[in-house]
Amino acid sequence: MMWFAGGQELIQEKPELRSVVQQKLEEIRECWSDLENTTKAKARQLFENNKPEPAVKSYSDLDSQLSHLEQQPPQLEQAHHLPTFNQQLQKFQAMESQIGDFYKDVGDLGALQGVCLPQRGLMAGEQEGAEQSGMVETRIVRLIEPLKERRRILLASKEMHQVAQDLEDEILWIQERLPLASSKEYGNNLQSVQQLVKKHQTLQRELTGRRARVEEVLDRAGIIASLRTPEVEFVREGAGHVRQLWEVLQLETERRAVLLDATLQAQQYYTEAAKVESWLSEQKLQLANEEKGTDEASTLQLLKAHLALEQTVETYAETVGMLSQQCQCLLGLGHPDSEQITKQQSHIDRLYVSLKDMVEHRKTRLEQQYWLYQLNKEVEELEKWITEREAVASSTDLGNDLEEVTILQEKFTEICRRN
Repeated sequence: MMWFAGGQELIQEKPELRSVVQQKLEEIRECWSDLENTTKAKARQLFENNKPEPAVKSYSDLDSQLSHLEQQPPQLEQAHHLPTFNQQLQKFQAMESQIGDFYKDVGDLGALQGVCLPQRGLMAGEQEGAEQSGMVETRIVRLIEPLKERRRILLASKEMHQVAQDLEDEILWIQERLPLASSKEYGNNLQSVQQLVKKHQTLQRELTGRRARVEEVLDRAGIIASLRTPEVEFVREGAGHVRQLWEVLQLETERRAVLLDATLQAQQYYTEAAKVESWLSEQKLQLANEEKGTDEASTLQLLKAHLALEQTVETYAETVGMLSQQCQCLLGLGHPDSEQITKQQSHIDRLYVSLKDMVEHRKTRLEQQYWLYQLNKEVEELEKWITEREAVASSTDLGNDLEEVTILQEKFTEICRRN
């Protein structure tokens, strides 16, 4: 303390005042101790004055309240809806809280009686308080044990109805999706099939996300169904119904996925086959044009263009071959449209063979025409040559002198040599 430290410093500075300072320090210490005791006593008095009055003032009050609870024990009411279960649980929780308060009241009464004992006689008061406290605690135990049992039964019943409700929810969820999973609509063109495939993929994702929930509900239902009580029979039936519907939904979903995939492959084939058929038909229409060259040069141009087309048709054999492989794959899978696909592929094959025949036929005709123009040219050149030589050979000009005769003879000799 500061005043004590200050006194010690004064003694050290002025030893001659030691006796006087120590006497004063002792007086201050006694005054400080009296002040502390007075403050603590005042605090206890204020605490006792402000302490809340106990809920029950005597064991008789507590006995009266316990008698009231014993005469009106909590009863389990028939409940079929979760809100009703929650209301009953709240009642039981309120009663348990009240009984807990009774335990607290017993302790408060014991403490209160301990304060009053010096005024009434210590030994007799202690014995009487112990007996009353024991009797009250026994009655509280008799109240709380049945209450806990009823609460346990209520919680079990609530869980049973909750599981039943969850099973009904799963049944509704599955039934809502069964029509889509078992739908017989597969689309009639590539675009519609692709849309149906997207919808089905969404359904598959929903099933994947729901699987954990279904399994969790079935596990809880299995725990309840294992109880040997008649009340759980409807849970067993509900769980069996959910399990059956869930299996049907999965099977129908898998079946539809397979069929949609087959339909998609078929529509892709039909779409590609239509493109091939259109191209082949266009080429046949082009070949049907009987355009002919008017001379050797124009015929040669037509022949060059035709040879390019012939090369394109030869290269297109790869596209037709890939389409044929796609057809064979669908037939190998036992596609339901196998007959129609076979007819389509046969038609494509015939078209291609026919186109190649037309290409070969037109090529032959253009080549023959070109050769004919070449032959005509050669014939014309030959005729011109013959005419020139006939003119020389049939000339009546025999020359007028030796020089002219010599020149005419040389020309005739040259003509004869070339022949």
